[in-house]
Amino acid sequence: MKKATALMVLVLFLGLIVYAFAQKEEAEKMVAPDPAAELAKSVANGKKLFNDKTLGTADMTCNSCHMEGGTKEGKMGETVIPAWDNLAPKYPKYFAMGKRVMTLDQVVQFCIVNPLKGKALAWDDQKLTDLTAYCASVKKAPKKEEK
Repeated sequence: MKKATALMVLVLFLGLIVYAFAQKEEAEKMVAPDPAAELAKSVANGKKLFNDKTLGTADMTCNSCHMEGGTKEGKMGETVIPAWDNLAPKYPKYFAMGKRVMTLDQVVQFCIVNPLKGKALAWDDQKLTDLTAYCASVKKAPKKEEK
């Protein structure tokens, strides 16, 4: 009887140890990611997508019109496309090509569907978020100093 009780206590003790380790592992998984690191990853993914021809069927990328990742003035046909500088706080605004007030993610969708001739991304698609995060992150390239 004593052996059976001791064995039960040992099994219970080992079970508690396994349970404690499992809880610790779960708690470690639930640690919130670093928001700045997550945003940086999103912007980096968006920059890659900015040069991705598979977003459309027109053999173009976002960079075809928005030169050097949006940091330099570009052109689409006769339309001059200015360099970007801190786009996020400038939206929503009237977007001439779309002929209406649009948010930045709507403008990204517009460009995918129209100039790139692609399919609109789902509104909850991470690609749309990443592209928009990249566009919003672009700051004007500093002017080179003259010697």
